[in-house]
Amino acid sequence: MPSLSGKRIILGVTGSIAAIKSPLIAAALAHEGASVTCVLTKSALQFTTEPELEIASDRSVISHIFPGSDQASSADLRGEKTWHVHLARGADAMIIAPCSASTIGMLRAGIYDNPVTLVAASLPRTTPLILVPAMDEEMWLQPAVQESLAWLKKNGAVVIGPVKGNLASGLVGMGRMTEPEDIVRNFIRLISDTTPHPNPLLQVGEGVLVGKKVLITGGPTFEPIDAVRFIGNRSSGKMAAAIAAEAKKMGAEVTLIMGPSQIETDGIANRYDVETAEEMLAVVQAQADDADIIIMSAAVADFTPEKKSEEKLKKGSSESMTLTLRKTPDILAEIAKSKRAGQFIVGFALEKGDEAASYAQKKLVEKNLDMIVLNNIADEGAGFGYDTNKITIFTKSGDRRDFPLMSKEQCAREILKGIGFGV
Repeated sequence: MPSLSGKRIILGVTGSIAAIKSPLIAAALAHEGASVTCVLTKSALQFTTEPELEIASDRSVISHIFPGSDQASSADLRGEKTWHVHLARGADAMIIAPCSASTIGMLRAGIYDNPVTLVAASLPRTTPLILVPAMDEEMWLQPAVQESLAWLKKNGAVVIGPVKGNLASGLVGMGRMTEPEDIVRNFIRLISDTTPHPNPLLQVGEGVLVGKKVLITGGPTFEPIDAVRFIGNRSSGKMAAAIAAEAKKMGAEVTLIMGPSQIETDGIANRYDVETAEEMLAVVQAQADDADIIIMSAAVADFTPEKKSEEKLKKGSSESMTLTLRKTPDILAEIAKSKRAGQFIVGFALEKGDEAASYAQKKLVEKNLDMIVLNNIADEGAGFGYDTNKITIFTKSGDRRDFPLMSKEQCAREILKGIGFGV
């Protein structure tokens, strides 16, 4: 049976160039069994047409506040002047895709002078309203847009996207509408009784983290042997910095706890620089309780010398030296053990070889994580020091998603997307 069989869905279409993809969304919803009624603003007609949407949804569309009797009748509204009330009350959900910056502002300000905002305002409080923003990056980053979205989310709206990509302006940046197949997939998860809902922590998937606090660890730890030598690894901190930057773009308040690293993160996060595993644990514990999302991407050394020499050890005449090591604290396990309600914790697993996936899945369960990101360093271009990475994401619910070699910025977006939607 189709996922949306028997569901009555309102698709609002507003004045963004991304409206050229709205017929694809309407057709996909209809293919899943939904009865789709398309409602358009006047500006939307600059980018799509009523016939396109009628063919896609197999129903007449509404593009005026006072539709003619033929249009209203074909939409089963019998020409009533209060058509918007009856349409809204009969719907299982409304999705506005694309949702322009102007529409976001109008919904926040209570301006209901077009068919889309009028229907949205008429929805019962228990009917889901899903917004799918689409605009240029500078519009997306406007404080008025972000504040309006934060208010709408606080009052029950759910947001899908946007994502970073090619924009209508010819530039590349944040604000591109999520692709139709991803919109429909995640919309189904939101309203279906038989599929997992998205993480309620975010309410929304790939995009907005306004009002959320994200704590990220990154880089290596250096465990001192003497005054000049240490045990460490080749982690650069690039992956943590990329996640911090993407979370910041999505509106989060970001705290970054970084082991020794030359990566600059000015203006991105509240940064704490540490050296040893013990120091990192202390700062993480001090910051963890306030965090909504904790992403533990640091490559913490597993062992530290039992004794540290305050002086530089001399080579002397001996051909060998014995160094006694003890385990460092398991920061991830400690934080996951004391996880408070509503927190979402992500771990990382750096493994090599055929058993890498099974090791990562075991770690996910044993350490009580919500999600784990596997780096298989057997793959060329993945792991420490590279600007690229190849990841596999596993979730607590048993889902798995493998990704090709990507930039660390792309990996960061997929990780944050996975937190919102699962994989």
